[in-house]
Amino acid sequence: MDYYSVPRRILRGARQLVYPRRCPFCDRVLGSVPICPDCAAELEELRRKPGMRLDASQHYLGKLTGAAAPFRYEGCVRRGILHTKYHAAPWTAVELGLWLAKLAFGSEMHMAGAEPVPELVEGMSLGYDCIVPVPASGRARGYNVPQLMAVPLARALGIPLYPKALGRTRAKRHQAGLPFEQRLANVAGAFRVTDTELVEGRKVLLVDDVITTGATAAACTQALLAAGAESVFAIALATVEFETFPAGNQPLQENEPEF
Repeated sequence: MDYYSVPRRILRGARQLVYPRRCPFCDRVLGSVPICPDCAAELEELRRKPGMRLDASQHYLGKLTGAAAPFRYEGCVRRGILHTKYHAAPWTAVELGLWLAKLAFGSEMHMAGAEPVPELVEGMSLGYDCIVPVPASGRARGYNVPQLMAVPLARALGIPLYPKALGRTRAKRHQAGLPFEQRLANVAGAFRVTDTELVEGRKVLLVDDVITTGATAAACTQALLAAGAESVFAIALATVEFETFPAGNQPLQENEPEF
């Protein structure tokens, strides 16, 4: 059943009578307030301006057509992503996806009770044929953050979401603190396309929560192109910004939960 179908929205509305909607960044109760007033100023400061596209001199893009992220992975954005990952809060991933639809593609939001719903952006489907999320790193969490973030994007762009199109050939090895060259080695060959018919000849929008060096997105892209995808563009809510791309043997520290 479609996530935004009337029956499912009614069920979520009933749930919000007991567990009201909260800000994905600071956990303040919002209810029907569209944007958290406590986080608005900081979110604006964390915006990547004037453009959101990642620079190939600062990130490894491999065979990606390109990549983009509207926020820097700092402050309340970082806390929101970590909260989504480590505090069993799948609903926050959908809220983060709403921000991605709004800032990256210009989708307007309307409130349906206490739930923000993305509006269709006319013409966006011309640039992409489908959405594929980066697979979950394991089963312990019980949900895949990029997949839930992609739900509002699929509605805003009017294109299908294929949550199982990409799979892992092996469990994810921990990346935090590893030098860039080891990151590339860790993800090389780590992904596979489960059904080539889903992506063959299609322009794929690849969704992740954070792009650090770009190694994971590039490895996913390699698998998608090998399965016949026409092109792959990666989008994430946030990115780690490097003044200069890190040396191959330079350890990188990120993604550590701090609560």
